[in-house]
Amino acid sequence: MMKRFLLFLAIMATLCGTISAQNKKLPADAKTAQINIPGWCCNSLNPTIENTLAYERGVVSWTLDKEHKRVNVVYRSKKTNPDRIEKSLSDNGVRTEHYAANPRAIKDLPKCCQPANRGEQSSCGH
Repeated sequence: MMKRFLLFLAIMATLCGTISAQNKKLPADAKTAQINIPGWCCNSLNPTIENTLAYERGVVSWTLDKEHKRVNVVYRSKKTNPDRIEKSLSDNGVRTEHYAANPRAIKDLPKCCQPANRGEQSSCGH
């Protein structure tokens, strides 16, 4: 009987630790922003978006909304803001609602995501 009770306690302790690890609290200064990405053409652009956000200071998490061509970003307002995040994406070749993609960075995107290959005018005006 005692062995079962100890086994039960061990299982409960493991479950409680797992549940608390999954329910991480967001920082007190966490905010959410939706950044529109009209230049999003296909899933080939996802790694560029994800890598940019992963290295952007203050970004806590994000979800890609392919249907609406936007990314929902949770960020720390003391470290960054939506404008900085959007500018960082554009610096890496991703055209956003308020910023044209950096022409040099566009060359590093997958061919299908480059404006000229999609029948659009290049963001550098050529």
